[in-house]
Amino acid sequence: MRILFISLGCDKNLVDSEHMLGALAQAGHTMTDDPEQADVIVVNTCCFIHDAREESISAILEMAEYRKNGPCRALIVAGCLAERYRREIQEEIPEVDAVLGTNSIDAIGDAVERKR
Repeated sequence: MRILFISLGCDKNLVDSEHMLGALAQAGHTMTDDPEQADVIVVNTCCFIHDAREESISAILEMAEYRKNGPCRALIVAGCLAERYRREIQEEIPEVDAVLGTNSIDAIGDAVERKR
């Protein structure tokens, strides 16, 4: 599957993103920079400060439009915003298919495979 990966926030998020990207590539998925071409979109979020939280929410909502109206089959939200606001994301953004907090990033492969 073609995956668009958006990484926001701190250095820890960058490391987590690299870990998830590596796992996805090892599983045979390819990456794209074009949301119009993505089968799966992953947004690795941050909520450390107000501006980071706003940027993360904005990115999720923007990518949710591709989930609703494009070829995207799955929108996955990961990171500390996902960890802290899991319930709110699940309740308020129905386009989100999986929410992976900071302690569950190893589940990225399973989350993608569920939408194959």
